[in-house]
Amino acid sequence: MNMQIEKTDEYWIYDQKCKKLLDYDEIRFAGLINNMGRLVAGGFKPEIVPLEDDAERKKMYMELALRVSMRKEFDYSLGPVKYAASRREKAVMLSFPMNSNVLLVSAEPNVDIDKTANKIIKLVGLK
Repeated sequence: MNMQIEKTDEYWIYDQKCKKLLDYDEIRFAGLINNMGRLVAGGFKPEIVPLEDDAERKKMYMELALRVSMRKEFDYSLGPVKYAASRREKAVMLSFPMNSNVLLVSAEPNVDIDKTANKIIKLVGLK
C-alpha cells in the first residue's frame, strides 16, 4: 500500500519534521514532494487508509509540483506564496513551497485552515 519513497540524507530532516506533524490529531498525511512530483519524505499516519490509490497519489504529486512551479511566475508582483489550501468534502489539502520542493499536508475536513497552516509553518520553520 505504501509507495516507495526516495529517502536520502538530504531529506532525512524533512522526514523527521513530517513525522512530528503527524502527531497532530487533525493531520492525516505530511510529505515532501520534490520538483519532479516524487514523494521524498514523510507519508501517512499508520492508522490512516489513503483516499486514493498509489497511481492517483503519484498523479496528484506531479500536478502539485507543476502548480507550485507555475505560481512562482507571480512572485515578482504578488510576493511569494506562503501556502495554498483547498477544502474538500473528505479532506483539507495544504501545500507549502520549500525551495524547489513542496510540503503537502492532508488534514481532517473540519479543521480551521489558517490555524492549522500557522501550526505547520511554526513546526517546520517556514517564514
